[in-house]
Amino acid sequence: MATLRHLPGMALARAVRARLPDRDAPLAAEAVRARVGEGLLVVDDVHHADPLSLAVLPLLADVCRVLVAIRTPGGLPSGAEEALRAAATRWTVLTGLPAVEARALARQSAPTLDDRALDAVLARAGGNPLAVRVLAGRAAQGGMPTAEPGAVDEDTATGALDRAVAAAVADLPRPARTALAALGLLGRPASPVLLGPGVPELADAGWVTVDGDVVTPSPRYLAEVAAAVLPDSERTGLHRRLADLLGGLESARHSAAGGDAAAAYRTALGAVRSATTVGDRAAALLLAVDAAVSAGEVPTGPDGSRPRSLIALRLEAAEAALAVGDTAGCRRVLPGDEPMAPGDRVRTAVLRAEALLQAGAVADALDAVSAVPADGVHETLRAEHTRVTLLAALGADAAGAPARAAAVPPGLAESPAVRVALAALGARDRRDGWVDELSAAATAALADGRPVDAWWSGWLLTEHLLADGRIAEANAVADQYRAACAGQLAYSWETRFAAAELWCGALLGLDLDTVVRGAVDLLDRTLPGPARSYALAAASLALADTGALAPARTRLDRDPAGRIDAARGLGPEVVRWVDHEVAWLDGQPDRALDTVGGGSLAGGLRAVTAQWARHDLGDPEPGEGARHRLLPVRATLSAWAGVEGSTPPATAFEAAAALWQGSALREQIRCLLAAGLSTPDADRAVPPLLAAEKYAEHAGLTVLLGRVHRALRRFAVRRATIDRSRTSTLTAREREVLALVAAGEPTRRIAGQLGISRETVETHVRAGMRKLGARTRTEAATLVLAGSSSLAGAE
Repeated sequence: MATLRHLPGMALARAVRARLPDRDAPLAAEAVRARVGEGLLVVDDVHHADPLSLAVLPLLADVCRVLVAIRTPGGLPSGAEEALRAAATRWTVLTGLPAVEARALARQSAPTLDDRALDAVLARAGGNPLAVRVLAGRAAQGGMPTAEPGAVDEDTATGALDRAVAAAVADLPRPARTALAALGLLGRPASPVLLGPGVPELADAGWVTVDGDVVTPSPRYLAEVAAAVLPDSERTGLHRRLADLLGGLESARHSAAGGDAAAAYRTALGAVRSATTVGDRAAALLLAVDAAVSAGEVPTGPDGSRPRSLIALRLEAAEAALAVGDTAGCRRVLPGDEPMAPGDRVRTAVLRAEALLQAGAVADALDAVSAVPADGVHETLRAEHTRVTLLAALGADAAGAPARAAAVPPGLAESPAVRVALAALGARDRRDGWVDELSAAATAALADGRPVDAWWSGWLLTEHLLADGRIAEANAVADQYRAACAGQLAYSWETRFAAAELWCGALLGLDLDTVVRGAVDLLDRTLPGPARSYALAAASLALADTGALAPARTRLDRDPAGRIDAARGLGPEVVRWVDHEVAWLDGQPDRALDTVGGGSLAGGLRAVTAQWARHDLGDPEPGEGARHRLLPVRATLSAWAGVEGSTPPATAFEAAAALWQGSALREQIRCLLAAGLSTPDADRAVPPLLAAEKYAEHAGLTVLLGRVHRALRRFAVRRATIDRSRTSTLTAREREVLALVAAGEPTRRIAGQLGISRETVETHVRAGMRKLGARTRTEAATLVLAGSSSLAGAE
């Protein structure tokens, strides 16, 4: 409509679908009144209306009912708003939705969003209903708004929102537009002094809120659009102005964005000295390297000191990047094949090997560090070289690792760096006191200012505890180190411990909905390999246990960490077991027969799952796992093998169940189930089955609960597994949608298959959840499948 302002009466002519007199406002008003009659005339976006329509609207106020919507500031001609206000019976300034209503609207638009993503949506939308809906939908599809909102597809709802906001920003006076753009470039609330004289006008129009010395965009998305639509020259100038007004790393980033590489370098080096976390220090050093490269040389320091060596700067930045697990950042700044001093060459090899080690390429790490011997370098660098060599050898040359460790000179063995590697070797061999050795090595590393060694100690401790089936202890250690890494902004290391913690939660039978949300949230990010494996295993096992077998299988099949070669035993061990366990839970025991595995917990669980697969296939011959080193696994497999001699099988399984208590709830339940299945004596079988039922029901282990109910029916103990009266209240479309949900189809594909909108899909899912009394969409989908199977069996 803004492009048609030259056509007299166009806005009202469109509304009443008739041509209006274009030179006489009262006559045009009468023409509109005659057509509206007793109805209601609604005119949106009046700030785009032509002069004649603006003149007619106040005249209509006394003769018919009119509702108009105006965006302010919106570029109305002088006096037009005052005339409309004077004619209005009511003038309502619309504020943002209250927090509760905004959250409800976002949930309605995207029910699958987790709480953190939902909070991010609401923070950006600022209560604007259109923004809430659009941003929630975008987040549910896998992404939040980018820094360039105008770059989105013009035909999407998001594109329409961007264009509307951009048009409103263009109507702002220059000081207000600059202040709003500054908020967008900052990405955070700011003080009025920083933003300039345009703040009062923004506040009066409701575009920002001012609380003391803090100005916050309302919503934040408006500020992001305002920054994106600035011409390049204005954006560069604004970045430089902000750099002058700010300090620390934030100032350095704005200097870099403004094209002043020398200033960015000097400010970044100053931020290195004042950094309080490992993450801040790494970010400042990486930015300093980028600025020096952009400048073409290393500028003078903040105090005018002589330029330092670019190679020295690169090595310092690479080491800091590895302390936060940023292997990509390390590789980006490491020197290449350029000439360098012998000590710098050794340090480069050590850092390259550490990056490969963190990425899981242990053989490449050992080759990289072995290719550059630590001859003639200072003691600290020799210790670092020895440490990374031993850690890499543990994975790539396990047989030769003890000999390498024995060759370490006694004096060098006392350094904090080497202590970590020697403690890791002791942990691998389960030497007495290995837990205390790793903990002490971590403490010494932190005291020596070597956080990466502390993270390695914590990670090795977590993994070995998990391998030994000490799940509760591993959970506590992972939680401790996750919090420590989070406090130091060591993101990649934090995600490792977070994923391990979620894996512990899946085994311990903690809140499985929380496990699924947390694991899926992690899987949507860039993760180091070990974190991805544990997160995938946790998400898939928790989904399968709660009845969402198709989504679990889909995740395993589509995720790189889940594409394993079972025939050759490739892939992470925890993922290989979950792959077999999901197949068994899904009624495919023939896919779960492989018993080849190591002596870890995951390897033992594969053997246990294989025994269940043999049982289901009517081939109960025991496998080779009865000699497993872990007592709960050994007891479980021994019960299957009947090696207890005079001990009745039911008693043997109950004894094994007691050993799983406090470590793996689902295995405790399976042992109790096996106890009930191993005897025809009802008095002997029913008590463990009832105990299994209680545990499975409390933890939400839907599939195992179904097996327990089937076992109870053998002894005439029946349980209602589904309320047919509730499922019968579903419409055919609701059943169809929930069946596709159960098949693991995302909302986008369901909408495409059924020829309906995504919003309609979510409406059907919510309606089905309400009718079935389900807490989650997965539970609702599972109930529908169970109900369909029951009805088919009855027919």
